[in-house]
Amino acid sequence: MNREKYTFKINRKRIYFLFILFFIAFSLISYRLVSIQYLDASKYQDYARFQHTDEFKLYSKRGKILDRNGTELAISLIEKTIYANPKEVLDPSYQAEVLSGLLNIRKEELESKLGDKELGFVYLKRKIAAEAAEEVARLGLPGIYIQDETKRYYPQEELAAQIIGFTGTDDNGLYGIEIQYESILRGVDGKAVAEKDVFGNVLPGNIKSYIDPVDGKDIVLTIDSQIQYITEKNLEQVCVEYNAPGATAIVMDPNSGEILAMATYPGFDPNNYQDYEAKDYKAGAISFTYEPGSTFKIINVAGALDNNTVGKDQVFDLPPSIRVSDRVIKEIFRTSNIQYSTREIIQYSSNVGAVMLALSMGDKLYWENIDEFGFGKVTGIELPGEENGIFHDYKTWPASTIGALAIGQSISVTPLQLLRAVCSIANGGYLIRPTIIKEIKLGGEAGPEDRGNNMTEIISSSTAGAIKEMMLAVVENGTGTNAQIEGVKVCGKTGTAEKANENGIGYSEGRSITSFVGFAPYDDPRIAIIVVVDEPTGEERTVWGGTVAAPIFKNIMEYSLNHLKVLK
Repeated sequence: MNREKYTFKINRKRIYFLFILFFIAFSLISYRLVSIQYLDASKYQDYARFQHTDEFKLYSKRGKILDRNGTELAISLIEKTIYANPKEVLDPSYQAEVLSGLLNIRKEELESKLGDKELGFVYLKRKIAAEAAEEVARLGLPGIYIQDETKRYYPQEELAAQIIGFTGTDDNGLYGIEIQYESILRGVDGKAVAEKDVFGNVLPGNIKSYIDPVDGKDIVLTIDSQIQYITEKNLEQVCVEYNAPGATAIVMDPNSGEILAMATYPGFDPNNYQDYEAKDYKAGAISFTYEPGSTFKIINVAGALDNNTVGKDQVFDLPPSIRVSDRVIKEIFRTSNIQYSTREIIQYSSNVGAVMLALSMGDKLYWENIDEFGFGKVTGIELPGEENGIFHDYKTWPASTIGALAIGQSISVTPLQLLRAVCSIANGGYLIRPTIIKEIKLGGEAGPEDRGNNMTEIISSSTAGAIKEMMLAVVENGTGTNAQIEGVKVCGKTGTAEKANENGIGYSEGRSITSFVGFAPYDDPRIAIIVVVDEPTGEERTVWGGTVAAPIFKNIMEYSLNHLKVLK
């Protein structure tokens, strides 16, 4: 009896224990259910959405860059990108081994990416060939996905590369027009949210939301790709012939300011920009600054005539040298006095005559004249990296500065600044703003750039006409005869400037910058060109603006006039 009573007590304890255990388990289960259904419902909904839905980026297509005739200079191609969701990868080691050969990536590197379960997205290989992507797709590996992505391509390769620039891996502009007009070319990416199965495949007809991508707009440049090509080839030719490290040329419409060609040698291929040095990316037309030498004498005579400090037919008695404060400026070849008219000072590029013209104006008036021609300021062309040049205020000039400026020293200019100044002679006295953008295509329709007031009158038409006559004489009977074109009246000016030492003190023996700037035809100028060749080498007294740069100017000008049907 006692034994039965004892056994009953033991059973009751077991019952109580099991009841309490059951109650605790039930409470935990109930709490868990309440937690899942109510307290943490949003968190588990997010988990469910993550497992069963996915957000896909829909890449916009970058706009094209075209030349004025519609030739494609930059386009976007569809490429395949391989990415993974490591949380869905079942066997990182095996999948890494299989993919390693196809993607040409080390197995260890892939395994590290695929095995990181904290990540929901990781790129494996971007922008690969479609054939390789198809092989990956055939494997059907869980957690491995393929998406379309655009890749920038430059079908003309090196042509106009410094103008166009290039993009990076993410299709963001990094240089040139590509970065200057990034917001216009880029467009806006869209997105789609869709349900997927256990293997990560999108279920047809289960797209929850969809935002269309907005493609970028096309940009039409003012350049003519054929004139650009001829310009680049001529620069290469002169650099090879004279062993010059670099050269720059610009072809421009002097009336509208449109750039028809802007070339720098050496260039680069934007499809493989990583293979080149950063200096090769720069457009020398706006980034190369130099002392212009005798081409700057055009500015002297324009200012002196327009301010009536000298006459067009005034005759000067010119000694072989002239002192300006502590500096003596000499003629290059002449050792005796000679009489030159204002026209002949330009025609024969007289240093002493140029100094006399500048001195006739005085420091303040001469500074104002140079400033009106736009030196020391950017031109406003739609390209990044434009330099101001160096042009100091006359109040800071040492006494000899006006003499140095008269022969194109103690001032630093870009080729585009000088060409723009000369265009004001060609177009009758107006300083224009150069442009490289012809139009931006809005929704398939072209709209021109709003450039505001593009012209400012800086000299009278009579002064511009007088300078034109002098520049015509330079080519017909002066220092620029190598720029002559049969049947065409060409206006121009030669320049040969000693190159300043890198420490800024004095000039280097045997190092020079040769140049030629001008326009044609004389009666109705349609094309203006500048050619600048850096440090050409050759036999003594054979390397001048008239011997090195003028023939290249002639080649480019003759082709451009014929190509644009200016010559009838």
